[in-house]
Amino acid sequence: MENQITSLRILHTSDWHLGKRLHDYDRTAEYESFRTALMESIARTRPGILLVAGDVFDTVTPTIEAEKFLGRTLNEIRRTYPDLHIVITSGNHDSGRKIESISIYMESCTRLKIVGEFPVSSSGENGKICEPVYEKLAYPVYAADQRLLAVVAAVPFLTPTTVAGLSMNRGSGDSDVSYETGVRNIYQGCLSYIRKNWPETAAGKIPVIAMGHFYVRDSALGDDNDGKGNALGGEDQVGTGIFDGYDYVALGHIHFRQNLAGSARIRYSGSPLPVNFGEIAYRNGVDLVELAPQEHKDGGPAFSVSVTSDVYKRAVEFIRIPRGTGSGSEDTVLAGLNALRGLSGPYPAGLPFLSVFAAYDPGHTSYKSIGEYRIFLDQELRKLSGVKARICQFKVELRDSGCSEGSQNDLDFQSLDDVMNPMQLAARMYRDVNKGKEMPEDVRKLLSEIIAEAQGIREAAPNAK
Repeated sequence: MENQITSLRILHTSDWHLGKRLHDYDRTAEYESFRTALMESIARTRPGILLVAGDVFDTVTPTIEAEKFLGRTLNEIRRTYPDLHIVITSGNHDSGRKIESISIYMESCTRLKIVGEFPVSSSGENGKICEPVYEKLAYPVYAADQRLLAVVAAVPFLTPTTVAGLSMNRGSGDSDVSYETGVRNIYQGCLSYIRKNWPETAAGKIPVIAMGHFYVRDSALGDDNDGKGNALGGEDQVGTGIFDGYDYVALGHIHFRQNLAGSARIRYSGSPLPVNFGEIAYRNGVDLVELAPQEHKDGGPAFSVSVTSDVYKRAVEFIRIPRGTGSGSEDTVLAGLNALRGLSGPYPAGLPFLSVFAAYDPGHTSYKSIGEYRIFLDQELRKLSGVKARICQFKVELRDSGCSEGSQNDLDFQSLDDVMNPMQLAARMYRDVNKGKEMPEDVRKLLSEIIAEAQGIREAAPNAK
């Protein structure tokens, strides 16, 4: 019988950020709610593969509780659904070595693939020849009857240092390839390896799935951003062309689910629960992806891709006064606080998280000074704290009379700090401080180099003795 899949279901998720605290508030109950929702998603959809595309933990040094949570979650999935394949790759928040060591908590590592550190082999004098080990990236997915269902290119987070260190990406003198070209070389090299070792994939009978964790150019970041990203001044962005030849690309890093290049073939699944107030309006969850063979001509796709998002009910409410962005007028803030007083539980996962951004307008206020207004609001929030809400942020800014609500810059507003890059944040702060002027190119370049060096140090830190 010819090896040809009829269809394949994939549960695609990323950016769990286990161990994440919100303004030092514990979020264990929220993560427990997420685990319950995830198990329900698997029970309802019965996928063949679960893909977790990076940022499993929130930090390279996760707490022991976060590690055990991941171990318990994976063990529960493996016990309940022993035929389900699980593939996990690292993100920029993860320690590759820590991700790979999670096997110490596992009861069984069958049908489980974890790639934390990018695998390389070194040879030559002083190990100068460094090449990817594609064998450790390629993961064949088999059904219970040993039919091949798919092959996954489980590529972890790639730092510019990792990419530049590969021999195939080195040129002579200053002619080394760009980050984007280097990443393309990795993905295309892995695809060639897979097609050579599993000929069914080259014939378009079995799908090849790629995983990745980075910013793909022109991805939307969210409502509180300008819709574009400039990671490291643009140096570690990639285009969708690096994934040519793959049947589905499961991405992580951007917390908002979206298709890229006008197709569901390349997709961010988004985060399954809100990481911060930047995601207050977002409907978090996971994606169910279905691949089905289709007639393809002239090099067209061999598989159709359909996606259904499984949106999770939020375990804890996020309240921002005022709603949206910017700071609220006196009337708006007081009305919001009054409404909060009327809320009542029960709150099994904890009190709502609250952020308040107030504007003091000397021309439209009953308070003599911004200090007096701040003291009043502080007292009101103290009465509500721990009773009606958990206070996360409180800011009062001076507004000139005549400015429309929300028109002022809000320096302290937390946007997607886990997906928005340092360079973009620095550029925004520069504009705020310098009355809208853009950061000079020489300053941007210098900061890009500093950030790149810092990220390289952070990536190396877990391996330091």
